[in-house]
Amino acid sequence: PRIQTAIENSKIMKRCDMICELSIVLDFWLSKTLTPAVVLSQDKELFEHLMELVASIKGVHCIRNVNCGTYKMLRSLYDRDSPNLRDDILKFGRGAFCAVGLSCPTIDSQLRIREMIEDSPSMTAFS
Repeated sequence: PRIQTAIENSKIMKRCDMICELSIVLDFWLSKTLTPAVVLSQDKELFEHLMELVASIKGVHCIRNVNCGTYKMLRSLYDRDSPNLRDDILKFGRGAFCAVGLSCPTIDSQLRIREMIEDSPSMTAFS
């Protein structure tokens, strides 16, 4: 797989015992078979290494450290000028690959993301 070499050369190789599974998820994501791909981790350092790995892939954009409790995920009709994650992603262009590092420190922020992923009919949650 095209992601295997990047994984083997990264810091994540030493931290993750599920390299093969991670490689498959990333390959499916890059081939647009699994979009979006959702990786959950409570290990902040491991997640940061994963974001570094993904950012090193040509053509992949990254948005890091988005606090789901304080940053708007979507824009409503009433807040046209409010910064939000949806518009941040769309700035990269239609069909662009974008990895987003979400921080969900509270149960409320975790539920917000879960609802956003599971309630969208065109999305598949994978964890």
